[in-house]
Amino acid sequence: MTESRNDRERLSHKLQRLPLFPLYRVLLFPRALLPLYIFEPRYRELTAECLAGNGLLAIAQLTPGFEANYHGRPKVRSMAGLGKIIAHRENGDGTYNILLEGLGRVRIDEELPPERSFREVRAHLVRDRVAETLDQPAALSYLRLLVETLAKGLGESGPSLRSLSTETKRLPCLVDVLSAALVQQPGLRRRLFECRDLAARSELLTVALAKLVADLKKPGDSELN
Repeated sequence: MTESRNDRERLSHKLQRLPLFPLYRVLLFPRALLPLYIFEPRYRELTAECLAGNGLLAIAQLTPGFEANYHGRPKVRSMAGLGKIIAHRENGDGTYNILLEGLGRVRIDEELPPERSFREVRAHLVRDRVAETLDQPAALSYLRLLVETLAKGLGESGPSLRSLSTETKRLPCLVDVLSAALVQQPGLRRRLFECRDLAARSELLTVALAKLVADLKKPGDSELN
């Protein structure tokens, strides 16, 4: 989707006070969907605040060792996923079920002084670096070829994966949705999420999918790791 300058400026203004939802080993990739069950009081307040406003929040990954200060303000990684609540249900006990859509990557500039029970940050959008030498149509075609090979070996899941690939028209979009859907290993997921260089990110994913294709040809069950 092409953004106008006015769109970017409006979004940038909304990122000056952004609710922060820190989670462990959870990443919200652009264009991916993330269902969450909200039960802690501070995150119920966060959800209510988002629903009363623009629905935006940042999903940030907690760093190792967060357990000792979980109820405080433990450290999070600076790159976070910008999400928007696109569906929700408030339950009778005050909890929520919400569905987030990933809108992009943001970098946290600073954490704001506490005014509510949940944390808030100031952030800015992170945009891809795209080298002029990157042949995007060729990279897109090769990823689709890998996906087609995977789809043939995934049984009932194959048609859904094939549709996801064919309906996603742009390389950055396809890299993100495939990373979110197919890559399970935490370290690799984090590298794919935090890598700004589109060529490098595409290559990381291509190698990972090629490994999965090779594993599927071996006897026994395999998973991408």
